[in-house]
Amino acid sequence: MKKNDLLELRDLLSVAHHVPGRIRLRLNPKIRNHPAAKEFEHWNTSGTGILATRLNSMARSLVIDYDPKQIHAGEFEEFLETRDPDRTTKLLKTFAKLFGVTN
Repeated sequence: MKKNDLLELRDLLSVAHHVPGRIRLRLNPKIRNHPAAKEFEHWNTSGTGILATRLNSMARSLVIDYDPKQIHAGEFEEFLETRDPDRTTKLLKTFAKLFGVTN
């Protein structure tokens, strides 16, 4: 997955439920057509603050367990919602690093 893929995919994700340490994202049905979406199950989570990811394609959801001491809870939601280009760029770098996303 590349950074541009992550930007495209964020428009197909919304927060279904969130408590510090665990976020469940709702997946737009259009996500099935995006080739990078297949990588959700294979995101690199070792040593990044991301503890686990679980994709449930039948329920169209992605659960991300994370260490709230390493990742500020509000950053997930802000990344999905912000349209500020500077803030998007900063958060994109953060999440790319967390998930092992390449250029």
